[in-house]
Amino acid sequence: MNKVLIAEDDRIHMMRLTKFLGSFSDKFEVVPARDGQEAIDILSVQQISVLVTDIQMPRVDGLVLLAHVSEHHPNMPCFVMSAYGTPQMKAKLPKDLLRFFPKPFDVNDLGRSIVDALEKDDTLGGLQSISVETFLHMIEMEQSSCILEVKTTDQCDGLLFFEKGALVDAECGDLKGEAAALELIPRKNVSFGFKFYPDKPTNRKIFTDLNQLIHKALG
Repeated sequence: MNKVLIAEDDRIHMMRLTKFLGSFSDKFEVVPARDGQEAIDILSVQQISVLVTDIQMPRVDGLVLLAHVSEHHPNMPCFVMSAYGTPQMKAKLPKDLLRFFPKPFDVNDLGRSIVDALEKDDTLGGLQSISVETFLHMIEMEQSSCILEVKTTDQCDGLLFFEKGALVDAECGDLKGEAAALELIPRKNVSFGFKFYPDKPTNRKIFTDLNQLIHKALG
C-alpha cells in the first residue's frame, strides 16, 4: 500500500483531510505528522510515496521540510498547502510547482491529484524538478526570514538571505549581493538547505524587486 505523508499542525484541518481522504483508502494510506520535524523523522523510518505539507508550522516549517526532501528524496512528488499569500502572490509560483493547494481547497481534488501522481509512476513533481525560482517565490509568499542554501555538485554552493520575504543579500564564491543572486537563480539540478537567520539584521545589498531580479537572471 502506498503511503502519503501529510504534515499539518492544524489539528482540525488534519482531521478533515484524514476523514475525506479516507475515500481513497484503496489507493493509499495517510500518515499524519504534526510538523516538519515529525515528518522528517517519519521519512527516516517509513517508505513514503507522496508528501503533502503545509508551510507555516512550529519547530520545523514546510520550507525546511521541502529542502530536506530535495536533498534526501529528490524524486518524491510533493504537494504544498498554504493559507498565506495573496492570490496575486500565489499566481507568481512557476509551473514547475504543479501541485499547490491554496487553503481552503476541495480535499477530493487533492485526493485525485495524489492518485494521479501515484499512477504516473515517474518523477514528475519530485523536488529534483523544483527550481531555485520556485523556492524564492515560496519564501516571498510566506514572508519568511531565513537563509536559503543552494547546493550543487559541480559548482560552489551559494546563500540567499531573506528578511520577511524580501531578498536582501546573496553570496556565491567571491560574488556578493545582486551579482551572486543572478548567478544562483538560473542553476539547475540543485538541492536546498536552510540556515538560521542571524540575530542582527543583514546589511542589505539587494534592493531590486524579486520578480525583476528573476526576470533578469532568466531572461
